[in-house]
Amino acid sequence: MRRRQALAVLGGTVLAGTVGAAGTAGRAYAADEVYFQNRGSVEGWDYAYTQKDGVIATVDSPVYKGAHSLEATQTYIGETGGYHSEVIQRGAQSVGEDKYYGQAIRLAADWEFHDQNVTFQQWSPEDPEGPWLLMFVIGDEIRFGGSGGIKGTVGSVTALRGTWLRVVTRLKLAGSGAGAFEVWLNGTKTVSRTGITVLPSTSRTIRWSNGIYCTAWRDGTPSGPDVLTIHHDNHRIASSYALAEPANWS
Repeated sequence: MRRRQALAVLGGTVLAGTVGAAGTAGRAYAADEVYFQNRGSVEGWDYAYTQKDGVIATVDSPVYKGAHSLEATQTYIGETGGYHSEVIQRGAQSVGEDKYYGQAIRLAADWEFHDQNVTFQQWSPEDPEGPWLLMFVIGDEIRFGGSGGIKGTVGSVTALRGTWLRVVTRLKLAGSGAGAFEVWLNGTKTVSRTGITVLPSTSRTIRWSNGIYCTAWRDGTPSGPDVLTIHHDNHRIASSYALAEPANWS
């Protein structure tokens, strides 16, 4: 059986998680350097849920490193509304903190580029909650945007279908021009915005969500395939780029 564990029930289930003590880049990390990690599993997150016919699952293949990866799938069923399949880590960051979020994602070799954004990760305020910063595939690019006013392009993925893409994002949550937003794609820094205000407008904390969210289906119909899947592996929240970078995991 390729699929080990799947969640396809609206509302999901609460899952407990701990940070592992594995080494990175040839050395052990301290407890205050890696705040959360997950090696490609539904288990270990605070919460997981799906909407409509979505599935979030632990699978044996394909994998980036280790024994399994996280598979997120959504299927259009001819109605409007949310199309999320995701896992969530609550309390990922508070205002005043500077953290790095790393993961590897994979688009299938036959992924069809189309003009609707397909979100694979997002950061949202918690109390009260709401959309804020999304990162997504649209056409043959990875882009980011949302209500927080931070938007742009991470890079092209034209020739990268069927491969694992390493994405590391730095968020320094601060006002008065003291914040920062930076992104690395496959080891190259492609976005660097420092000395800016980066604040979730409605909350002092944010959560981190990963999986698939077909945002355009909420109010419209697919311009590409009506079944979409993204694989994820090696999620980590850390104090530095080196620790968050999936290539550095042992």
